[in-house]
Amino acid sequence: MRENRKAKVFLVGVGPGNEQLVTQAALDCIKIADIIIYDHLISKSLLDNKKPKAKVIFAGKFPGLHNVPQQSINMLLLKYAKNDNIVVRLKGGDPFLFGRGSEEALVLKKAKIPFEIVPGVSSGFAVAAYSGIPLTHRGIASHVTFVTGHEDPTKKESSVDWEKIAALEGTIVVFMGMARLKNIIDLLLKYGKAKNTPVCITQWGTLPAQRSVTGSLDNIVSRVKASGITHPAIIIIGNVVNLRKQLNWFEKKPLFGKKILITRPLDLAKELSQELEANGAQTITYPLIEVFKEKRLKDARVIEKIKQADWILFTSRNAVQICFDILDKQGQDIRIFNDIKFAVLGSQTQNMLRARGIIADLVPKQFYMESLIKEFKKIKIAGQRIFIPHSRQGRPILVEQLAKQGAIIDELFVYHVEAPKSANKQNFVKLLKQENFDIITLTSSSCVHQFMRLADKDKQLIKNQVFAVIGPITRKTLENYGFKAAIEAKVYTASGLVQAIQQTKGGNK
Repeated sequence: MRENRKAKVFLVGVGPGNEQLVTQAALDCIKIADIIIYDHLISKSLLDNKKPKAKVIFAGKFPGLHNVPQQSINMLLLKYAKNDNIVVRLKGGDPFLFGRGSEEALVLKKAKIPFEIVPGVSSGFAVAAYSGIPLTHRGIASHVTFVTGHEDPTKKESSVDWEKIAALEGTIVVFMGMARLKNIIDLLLKYGKAKNTPVCITQWGTLPAQRSVTGSLDNIVSRVKASGITHPAIIIIGNVVNLRKQLNWFEKKPLFGKKILITRPLDLAKELSQELEANGAQTITYPLIEVFKEKRLKDARVIEKIKQADWILFTSRNAVQICFDILDKQGQDIRIFNDIKFAVLGSQTQNMLRARGIIADLVPKQFYMESLIKEFKKIKIAGQRIFIPHSRQGRPILVEQLAKQGAIIDELFVYHVEAPKSANKQNFVKLLKQENFDIITLTSSSCVHQFMRLADKDKQLIKNQVFAVIGPITRKTLENYGFKAAIEAKVYTASGLVQAIQQTKGGNK
């Protein structure tokens, strides 16, 4: 997709909300947009792919809360397109299937503004698949009918012929029908649809928050009321619903239905959230700490210490990133290291170093400092100079113990961690109380300290939480505050933490 296209509008479908179902064509549009106008159900993280200076405009609609009238949206498209912009209109599902994309396209056509349509994965297909329901199946259903439930089915001049729809033998998929569910069901029954016709209603389909309720036409309304399920939801009617008992794969994932809080920095949170969500969990990220490069850190000093070192010891990938950024800035490459040896703590640090073209000489099997110290005891390091670029809040045990072995330690604080400006006690306590998390993940001692500070030492609130920690050091820090971890990773990585959560069945809260 060329960036020199101007005065054009892209009407883009971005699927049902699950980012994994967004097409490459949709992502390409987001990346080149000058103006992005997006709907209510669009995943906000999709907007992370935009250009830094792209203008973002919310134009969402929700049943009962029509924030922006359609006419106003049309005017926005015309206004920004006429100003020689690439305008990207992000729409849930597919823009031409109950998405009013055709209406917007006709407005653009009339104004002689070039446009393109980028299809999206419709929630009608995707939600059915994630609910374990094939819309067609040999011998059961050979055709599918998509219907909007948004209009009032009892009005005199309905554009939906419910009598004909009731006579169909295939699968019926109703979009936007929750507000009028009882009326729709009553009409289908009135026009002869069998009472025992299977029905499945799925809310927030394809997302970790997905919830489904099944029944038949004669009891689905009461079952929905009892379940509390509401919009956004897809209604699937037909005998194919019976196959859900065998094909319900998504809701069978090991952490499905579990709500998990991620407290690590944003640049590290995505890795953990992706693994948890891949196993069915719903995650919310609220960073308790943020990494900041030391303001007084001098590039020349880092390079000087590298040149003097026999060993360089990286205890985190933050240190790797900062040091190599300095080398890049100063026009240096890996030749500066010459015969220097490297020790690292953790597989993630090891992988980041390897991505820079260096294989670590020493990596302890267990990813904490005591294990690293134990490995160094097997090596003669007396008189050797070890450069340790690390955090100001780093544990002093590493420096102390290696010095006892006779090494000359060049310790340099290259970064520190602190609470993000966005983190405050009132919002954090409100989040804990409202969301009722099944699990709270803590991936460092710094996270524990900030958690306790923001939770304002509310012992009862803290006591009600189920904590999952990444290793023994984090666990001990939590215990120092008088609380226990229900889950502890055996392998001190994000993957190890996910595995530990799975083994405890999501905390069993």
